[in-house]
Parts: sequence; C-alpha cells; structure tokens
Amino acid sequence: MDYLERTTINRDLVCNFFLRFSRFEFVLKASGFARGDDGRVDPDWRRFAESIDGIFQMNRIPELRAACDLYFYTPPSKQVLVNDRLSWSTDLPGTWNDNSVVFLIELLKRVRNNLFHGGKYNNQSQDETARNEQLLRGGLLIMEECLRVSDHVRSLFEEAAI
Repeated sequence: MDYLERTTINRDLVCNFFLRFSRFEFVLKASGFARGDDGRVDPDWRRFAESIDGIFQMNRIPELRAACDLYFYTPPSKQVLVNDRLSWSTDLPGTWNDNSVVFLIELLKRVRNNLFHGGKYNNQSQDETARNEQLLRGGLLIMEECLRVSDHVRSLFEEAAI
C-alpha cells in the first residue's frame, strides 16, 4: 500500500482547502495586506480581517452561519507541546467575541496550521474525520465570504495562476 495515498479524510477537500488558503495568502500579500522584516514577508490576516469586519455577513446564507457557529462555539484546538509531549489546547486566541471577523480568521488559520503542520495526522484525529471535514468545508465558506466582500482581493484571487 502506498502510504502517501492512504487517508480517511476526503483528499479532494484537503487539497481544495490547501490550494485556496495558499492562494489567498499570496493574494493578501500582493494586495498590500503584508507584514514582515529582515527579508521575510507574511500575509497580514489581522489587518485584512479588520478591513472587512463591518461588511462580512455571517448570516448571508445558512451554510455560512453554520460554519461560523462551528468555529465560534466548538473551535478547533491548537496543537501544543506540554512536558515534551504533543497535546491539544482549547485556549482561544485573543479575546472571545462571537461577532469578530478577526477572531474567526484566527480560528481559520488554526485549521490550516493543524493540517499543514501535521497536527491532524494521528490515530486520535482520524477518529474525528467528520468534524475535520466540517471545519474544512466551513473554512472554504468563510474564505468565500471574505472574497465576496473585498473587491480588490477577490479580483487578484481570480487572476492568480493556482
């Protein structure tokens, strides 16, 4: 069996999430939502989230509201190191505010980090396949709404090669 091919989570969903997230990060930097120093550049998700906070419509469609509720009320955990052992923290980033797009984007980044940095590839996480897929689908809806309300970022996103 090819171990790179074996997965219990929907492979197309994972790839779609990764591609869209990485494309989004490129577009944020290209559209001026960038920060960095010493030759390093990162997307400035916080400044972007603040720029759309008043126009992001969590209630625009029921599926988006459900995705936001999933993130706010059963947020993804963060992988941490405790006494030299991998563990999960339910600590929330910043100040809790269920109406904050800034907070929502922080949780979206947490989903990305859990997948990209390997936090969701262990046996325990495999038992949470349905929830992980909900978080990915919800993340795609959240990114879609972010693009819908930001004309400049959406325009660059549509022009991006990947």
